[in-house]
Amino acid sequence: MNFYLEGFRQDLKLEEENIENFYREYLHLNQIFASGQNKYEEILLGYGTEELKFTLGFLTSIIKNIEKKSYHVIDSVFDSIEHSGNFDLSVFYGNRIIEKFSSSSPEEFLIRIYTLRRMLNALLILDDRLYHVKYLLDFIKQISDFYDKYPTYIKENLKNAMDFYQFMYIYALKLHSDEEKALGYLIKGYNLKKYMIEEKIIPYPQENNIFQIINIVGSYLQIEDSFIALVLDIDDYIREFVKQVKDLKEYAIKKPAILEPYLQNPFKKYINQFLTNIYILGFEEEYRQVAEELPQILTRDHSLIVKINEIVMKENFKEKKLISLKEEMERAFNNLSDEKKENVLYVYYNGFITVFRDNIDEIQKARKELESHIKKLKNPYSLNVPLFRILNILGKKEEARRLAEETKQQAIISGKKFLANAIDDYIQLEL
Repeated sequence: MNFYLEGFRQDLKLEEENIENFYREYLHLNQIFASGQNKYEEILLGYGTEELKFTLGFLTSIIKNIEKKSYHVIDSVFDSIEHSGNFDLSVFYGNRIIEKFSSSSPEEFLIRIYTLRRMLNALLILDDRLYHVKYLLDFIKQISDFYDKYPTYIKENLKNAMDFYQFMYIYALKLHSDEEKALGYLIKGYNLKKYMIEEKIIPYPQENNIFQIINIVGSYLQIEDSFIALVLDIDDYIREFVKQVKDLKEYAIKKPAILEPYLQNPFKKYINQFLTNIYILGFEEEYRQVAEELPQILTRDHSLIVKINEIVMKENFKEKKLISLKEEMERAFNNLSDEKKENVLYVYYNGFITVFRDNIDEIQKARKELESHIKKLKNPYSLNVPLFRILNILGKKEEARRLAEETKQQAIISGKKFLANAIDDYIQLEL
């Protein structure tokens, strides 16, 4: 038996029981849903006559399309449903598809499995955790039954395993805040997909591990002191990321459209965050290689963050260059969100403190500037970090420590462990 499928089967058995128990408890806590009714079955009640006719007519077309082309059209069907942003309707239509195609034939099994996968994605966007667990349990039962009945369908069982590990990563992270377990599932999913690529079960580089690697590195930064992170060779993942980006760019010479999803949000945002993370971890050469392959992927805020770090860590005439950078930042801020402004300012003023620590006049000016930015932005509590460092330099140690502890609590509550750890380091080193 395939090594990966055997591990998948064992994980299925374990998690089906765990999730079933969790769902019962979660349902009990959500008393509003205790009647057992599915709220997505009631969405048509608020529709007018014309809207209702169109919705039911579209459902008829969907069913006919699936009858003709089977599970191969499920993704395009749901792309059409979700084009208008009505993800509630995805769940309603999904239930109708599952009811219609309910036999134990392999084709209808796969129709249900592909449909549940899209319903789970819709529920993630809706942030409906209760129903996400409900349909995750249904998904696990379907892929488990399919495996039992059709073990020779190796390709489809491997694809089901890949989806299973991705959903379990989300489940562990969103429902249990268990970063270690989430990272474990990420790694299993990564290894499985890598095997499928190597065995040419899925096409490469159209299919790749780019976003699995982004999530692995992000999770690593959250739990870098844990055992699983200590035995994880993060260098290998980052080098593999660079290789896969290069392969994707080379493939794009023949098919340029392959790059389009990576150059648009949300994927572009994820890649920029990843590049920031590997730059912080010291993988400057790998960062440079990706930036050279896909220069159009770098956002304005990310370029500023890298430029600030370059000045602080490497360049001569740091003081003059940092001060002159303020004008460029202000111009860029005209087109940046508050969150992006906060990220740039966080890096800038922490770098400013490193360079100007002994220049009290400049530190005083920086305090006024920073307090002004904090007033203008929406709850930018990460900027309290350079602020309490400045207060400490100016001799206001008690005020600085109090602000540091308050900010650490905010970071913990918000789930920003990396920031909380950074505050701990500053408290130990400076306060």
